[in-house]
Amino acid sequence: MTTAIAAAIPIAPAVAYAYQARDQKGQTLSGIVNAPSLADATRALRNEGKYVIDIKPAKAGATADGSPAAPTVVATKNTRVSREELINFTLQLSVMVDTGVPLSEALHALAEQTFSDPFVAVLKAVDNDVTGGKDISACFERYPRVFPHYYISLVRASEISGTMGPMLRKLADYLVSQRETGKKVKGALVYPGFMMVMSIGVTIFLLTAILPKFTSIFASRKAALPMPTQVLMAISGSLIHFWYLWIVGVAAIAGGIFFLLRTPTGQRVADGLKLKLPIFGPMFHKLYLSRSLSTMGTMISSGVQMLDCLAIVKDVSGNALYQAMWEDVRLKVQNGAQLSEPLLKSSLVPKSIAQMITSGEKTGELPNVLNRISAYMEEDLRTAIKTATQFIEPVMIGLMGGLIGGVAIAMLMPILTISKVMAQ
Repeated sequence: MTTAIAAAIPIAPAVAYAYQARDQKGQTLSGIVNAPSLADATRALRNEGKYVIDIKPAKAGATADGSPAAPTVVATKNTRVSREELINFTLQLSVMVDTGVPLSEALHALAEQTFSDPFVAVLKAVDNDVTGGKDISACFERYPRVFPHYYISLVRASEISGTMGPMLRKLADYLVSQRETGKKVKGALVYPGFMMVMSIGVTIFLLTAILPKFTSIFASRKAALPMPTQVLMAISGSLIHFWYLWIVGVAAIAGGIFFLLRTPTGQRVADGLKLKLPIFGPMFHKLYLSRSLSTMGTMISSGVQMLDCLAIVKDVSGNALYQAMWEDVRLKVQNGAQLSEPLLKSSLVPKSIAQMITSGEKTGELPNVLNRISAYMEEDLRTAIKTATQFIEPVMIGLMGGLIGGVAIAMLMPILTISKVMAQ
């Protein structure tokens, strides 16, 4: 009878719960426990002598040891991840390596963090290769879209010198510095871009919504209208009646510029124009030079060979003219010249900077000099960004006022001379 009653009572299905807990020695543990309810799972862990820190239903596909199942995303050489994720990974890996955690264990632990699926796939692949005996720099080299060339070179240098932890910290600081610099430059460019879009939008509104009301009044007096008004009326009519041609034209121009910029000649022309822009030109000069010297100082002080360093600096400079300059420097250094010799002749490097590099070569303190120059250039760049931001506001207000004001004046000119127009 008792057996029949027990058989009649439904048994709750077991649910998988992911937990984090501490054992009696204070070590952190994680895993999966199967139990009918959360209370039963917690009770079972306590009975095992574990102090529960966190427990929740496990995600679908979790494995028995608490690690997530292998990601469905497959890591390839074209895999991309955000710069923010790379910075966080580098910071965490540097701390773990510094505290004595074996590299393979550190990679395995980081692969379980809340990174994106593509990055988790990359970390798992790197972990497998490192466990198999490969150098981590060689593993990183398989994913050039994730780990930049300079990143791999610095990691390789740290493997040779046995300074993986300090190098990763230096890399993390460098990545953070470059990220902040990029944000400041983009921030300085957002305002003028926004103002330009607003100016064009307001002008189109005036030409398509306001000017047509005047067009019907002055249509019969077209010959007597001022030339600016006639031009605006023609543009307004084309915008209203042939708007599709405008869209096609703008799309064609944008597409042509896009494809032109993808050619070496177009890229070189665009990069040259950026350096000659009023207000922004000096800022771009400082940005490219600061980025180049900062990378060079970091790599040379970390033991990277000069020729390898120059090849990488060329890639990270970010401007076709600076890339050509660094390639010329590399070729001349390869032929036996000193680093400072071609820099002294270049119009892209201030003479004072080149002379400081000359002094660093003569005293054997080139890495320290480059690091000090890059720090000075970064501060100078911040000042240039601040100056450009201060100047651009009144300039853009003036341009916007001139554009919209010109349209408004051209619309009002016939009204101001209405008596003369109507008399004709």
